[in-house]
Parts: sequence; C-alpha cells; structure tokens
Amino acid sequence: MQDLPVGARSGDYRKVLAAGSIGTLIEVYDLLIYGYLATILAQQFFPSADPTAGLLATFAILAMGSVVRPIGAVIFGHVGDRFGRRPALASSLLLMTAATVGFGLLPSYAMVGLLAPVLLVLCRLVQGLSASAELPGAMLLMLEHAPANRRGLTASINNLAVILATACAALVSLVLAGLLSPGQLAGWGWRVAFLIAAPIGLVGLYVRTRLLDSPAFVALGESARQGRVPLARALGTAKRGMLLLVVWFGAQNVGGYTLSVAMPAYLTREVGLSPADAYAANLVGVVTSVAFALLGGYLIDRLPLRGTAIAVMAGVAITAVPGFLIITSFRTLGAAVLGQVLCSIFLGPAYSLGAVLAMRLFPTGVRFTAFALPLSIAVALFGSTAPLVSTWLSATTHNPLAPGFYLLAVATAATVAAALGLRRRDATAETPR
Repeated sequence: MQDLPVGARSGDYRKVLAAGSIGTLIEVYDLLIYGYLATILAQQFFPSADPTAGLLATFAILAMGSVVRPIGAVIFGHVGDRFGRRPALASSLLLMTAATVGFGLLPSYAMVGLLAPVLLVLCRLVQGLSASAELPGAMLLMLEHAPANRRGLTASINNLAVILATACAALVSLVLAGLLSPGQLAGWGWRVAFLIAAPIGLVGLYVRTRLLDSPAFVALGESARQGRVPLARALGTAKRGMLLLVVWFGAQNVGGYTLSVAMPAYLTREVGLSPADAYAANLVGVVTSVAFALLGGYLIDRLPLRGTAIAVMAGVAITAVPGFLIITSFRTLGAAVLGQVLCSIFLGPAYSLGAVLAMRLFPTGVRFTAFALPLSIAVALFGSTAPLVSTWLSATTHNPLAPGFYLLAVATAATVAAALGLRRRDATAETPR
C-alpha cells in the first residue's frame, strides 16, 4: 500500500510536528540534564576521596540506564506496532517525567550512604525504559504523517527538538552555575534542574494524548493485532536493515553523547575552562548546529539517499579529530565553540538519515520495533557508554584527542556498513506496507 494522500491531512501533520517535537524536547532534556550535572552528581552520590573515580561511576550509571533500553524497545515496540504509536509515546513520557522528578528528590551519599547510588541507578533504569520508545516513536509518528518528499525535513525538525533539548539542558546548567555559588549549586541548586521536569512533563503529556495516530498504522486496521508478535516478524524479515541501523546509530550516538553529555566535563577537566565557560561553549556549539540539521533535512529530500548516507557518515569521521584538535590546541572559549561546531556539521543529518532509512527499510506493521530495537542497542552499546569510554581513554592514554579518535573509528565503521549494507533499491523505492 502506498502513502495515503497527505493534502487532506495537512492540519494533522502540523499538529503532529508540534506535539511530537515538544514531547521529544522534554524527554531528551530529562535524559541529558544528568550528564550536564555529572561532576556535581559525582560529588553528591559517591565518596569524595577520588573525584575521577566518582565521575567515572556517574557516567557508568548513565550507561547502565541504557542497558534496559533494548527491553523497553521490545515492550514499547510491541505496543506501538500492535496498538498504535500514540499510546506508546504517552506512556513513555509519563515514565520519563516520574523518573526525572525522582532524581531531584533523591537523598545524597552524605545522608544515606550507599543507598544513594542505588536509588540513582533505579531512576536511571526507569529513564532508560522510557527513552527506548520516545525518539523512534516520535520520529515515526511524524514521518508517517509526512509527505514522502518531505520526510528528510520532517526528521530534521524532530532532530531540531533534540538539539533544542540539548541547548535547554546546557542553558539551565549555565544559568544555575552563574546565579548560584558553587556551594549552593552542589547543595540544592542541581535539584532544580530535575524538578522542573514535573510541570513541563504534564504539559507534554496533555499534548500527546490529543494526537491522532499515524495514517499508515490506522490503515492496517485489525491486521495490526493479528499474526506473530512484531519482534518475531521483524527478526524474521528485517535483520539486514536492523543490523545496518545498529552500526549507523552507534556512530551517531557516540558523536551525540560525546558532544552533549561528556563535553562540559571534558572542557573543565581536560581543557581547563571554568564550569560557566564550559556550559556556555557547549550551548553555543549546540545552537549553531541547528542550521546544519535543517540543511541536512533539505538535502535528504533532494539527493540520492544511499550516496548521501555514505557522504554524511564519512563527514562525521573526517571532522572528528580536527574538531578536538582545535579545542585542545587553543584552550579558549572560542576554540571550544569552533571545535564543537566542526564536529556537529554532519552529526545532525546523520540522525535524520537513520530515521528516513527506517521508513524505507521496514514495513508499517513492524516498523516501530525494527526502528526502536537497533536504536536502543546502539545507545546501550555505544552512545551511553561514550562519556565513560571517552573519559577513560583520556585518563589512561593521557591524550586529550582520544575521544576524537574514538568517534573517527566508529564513524568509519558506519560509513563502510552503509556502503556495503544499503542497497540502491532501498534508497530509491518505497517499502511495501
């Protein structure tokens, strides 16, 4: 079945764009604020004898939260493919909001000892379950409402929400660091960044529950609830595409997590910037990447998809080390911004491309599962571990360029995977539904 006519659904399309993007912004902020406050959380939830060990433990918990994401992808993928994209997204947002508010209420290590990091892990696990549905589900809902010739732009708009969420996390961290003394920020100020998730999460939940489900899913009718479970069907019919997306999103997430979650701590520990300057540099770098994301979406709709995918991921590989070299050579606020901008030129289009590939590679009845599971595996194996791996590499090799070389390696692997695994017909023809 081909796409349903879109002209009559233009109003629904705009509503879905707005609601999907708002929900994504909220959930990604909730995920990333943990990383932006990693150095403070290390002080609050772990013994203070070894700051580096505390930071590594904090990033390890960040990674642990993603261990459950493949489980969440199977659960929410089943809901999304059997009962609709909308109920999966509404329930995921509710879980995420509850977990993030929980972070802001947790007792510190000084109050309850080892129970503090245990509770930190539990909240992060709940966040991981929720995140497994958000990004793939919101992206699919938007893309399945979009005209076929506007999917790259649509994906870039959702990607813009991710970038804005990163900017919000950086801005909140910057404002708190600027308004509060170090003692106030460590004592109670960090909790504010988590507790504001409650009101904005409720607003997002209200918006989500008023959405129409995607026309492609509605067209399946009762057949969506019949036959084998979506996971079995996806593994039986879409293994090649799912493996390709694991490698693709692995590289994209190493870059994304390194430039957002790990970068503020990297700029303070490796480069010597103040916390306020580190947050400011990261905020400017993230905001300037908006233009690249939108340009990438525009080009995706107009250029051959396979060639564009290979060129974009090769660009991620080529710019990785030079970006970190600029940051570490000059060690100034301006150099920190310039290096991050260079690294982010191709990362924005990379995520949009992955989403459009999922639309092309997978039929509607298994699309949520076949998209969410590879993305969750990639985040668990590569993305969420990137801050931990980057910090460990820098500490053990004493080479501040180590995170750039790590990104170079995974992006090169993804370039090869796209060249070998993406067939020309996948990039030129619609997949039957």
